[in-house]
This record gives sequence, structure tokens and C-alpha cells, in this order.
Amino acid sequence: MTNDPSSGAQQRKRDAPSPKPSPKLSPAQAISEAWKRESAESKERWRRLQEEAKRQYTNPRKRISRIPKL
Repeated sequence: MTNDPSSGAQQRKRDAPSPKPSPKLSPAQAISEAWKRESAESKERWRRLQEEAKRQYTNPRKRISRIPKL
């Protein structure tokens, strides 16, 4: 069917220039690149959250003394 409207859209989509492929980055390189794009405020927030998580998971838990049941 030459009058099918969807075939014209598909043809235009195929003829559109494709974006240049980005160089393959390792996960560590991708994280490094993303970190470079973060704002100073965002970096400070991430550092603060990291410190809070570190304190939460590395500090020993407070033991609650239990009274034995009679």
C-alpha cells in the first residue's frame, strides 16, 4: 500500500541522521564523568549522605537491656 501514512513516517525516521555513537566507557569511567558534571552543592549533599550512612552502619548498635520475664 503506497498510501499508508505510517510508511512515510517510518521512511523519514530511517533517513534521519543517527546521533554519533559515544565512546564505550567502563562503569567506573561513566561514574567519574557523571561526578564531574555534578554541581558543588550536589557533591556536598552526596558526601554528607555518605557520612551519615557510614556512621549508621559502622557504629555498634545500642543494646537495650531487657528485663527477664518471670
